[in-house]
Amino acid sequence: MPRRIGVSLVILVSALVSLEFPQWVFAQRQDAQDKPSQEDVIRRRVDLVSVYFTVRDNKKRLVSDLPEDQFILTEDGRPQPIKFFAHHSDVVLNVGVLLDTGTNMPWILSEEAQASKLFVKHVVRPTDLGFIVSYASRVDVVQLPTSDEALLQQAAGSIQIGGTAIGLPDPGPAPSQHPVWLPGGGTVGINGKPVNTKDREAHLYDAIRVSTHRYLSGEVGRKAIVIVALSGDSQSESSIEDALQALLEDDVIAYVLQIYDAGRDKCDVLHIFHKDTLKDLAEATGGRMLEVRGIAKLEAALDEISDELHHQYSLGYYPENKNWDGKFRKIQISAGEKDYKVHARKGYYATLPGANQAATH
Repeated sequence: MPRRIGVSLVILVSALVSLEFPQWVFAQRQDAQDKPSQEDVIRRRVDLVSVYFTVRDNKKRLVSDLPEDQFILTEDGRPQPIKFFAHHSDVVLNVGVLLDTGTNMPWILSEEAQASKLFVKHVVRPTDLGFIVSYASRVDVVQLPTSDEALLQQAAGSIQIGGTAIGLPDPGPAPSQHPVWLPGGGTVGINGKPVNTKDREAHLYDAIRVSTHRYLSGEVGRKAIVIVALSGDSQSESSIEDALQALLEDDVIAYVLQIYDAGRDKCDVLHIFHKDTLKDLAEATGGRMLEVRGIAKLEAALDEISDELHHQYSLGYYPENKNWDGKFRKIQISAGEKDYKVHARKGYYATLPGANQAATH
């Protein structure tokens, strides 16, 4: 059942995987002590499954100092030996911010711009890459991937000017390279009251799919997407399954910051979301949703996400099941104590990449 919430911006950060969906197997490193042949090196790197994850205690505090032997790993219910383990705080982060510009009200766009600037300030470091995409009746590039924080903040503040259109990752005509102004697609009825959501275009799933394939598919390290949404998806060519599969295949984590600000709810958009849809999407990728009660608390929530993204564990293992049949395999990581909760992708697609792709990773 859909539910209506107050002035709500939803920030969905994405990076890893699954709601009963999964993610690609990607290569990491060889075991130096084994001194294998070149052929064996390629095979082992291709077979390796890597997972980034975080741990919180029963008071929701990050726990980042647990040893390897504290964790238990299973695939489809079968124990798997952990081959490498590390605490990561400096691994490169590739992150995209997706903004719903489907409104004709400048103050709403200003809220989105401010939220995006805060996120960039707290998350993107000089060694990281960030990009910004807007979506309404089409998907536009606002800023290509860059490590320039000032450039990202400037781009976030210019969302009412539009960006460069990009299409879905299917074969077709070359995308337009000319900046265009899109009035957002929000539809206002008599006396400025919002009309039925079905009349509004919000290509959220298209934006997830195309930005993931265009800007995150070829990257290594940690990958995430942040989505600011005024409502649920409307009229995308892609389904939520398509969007989730893109995230899983490219190892992208999603976080959701859902902001309630009912006191200023004079938006021309009905803030209607299918219950738990974006929450489930985020948790499927190893991320989670945070409910933020008021814009004033957004900065603290973004600090929490920043800490989480930069204080992750990683582990890798060689699956005992060598049948690469393309099916989804469930991964479960536990910390051995009931007071600890592990946030990790729920699995991956057992598709064996080519040796060349593995080598580049």
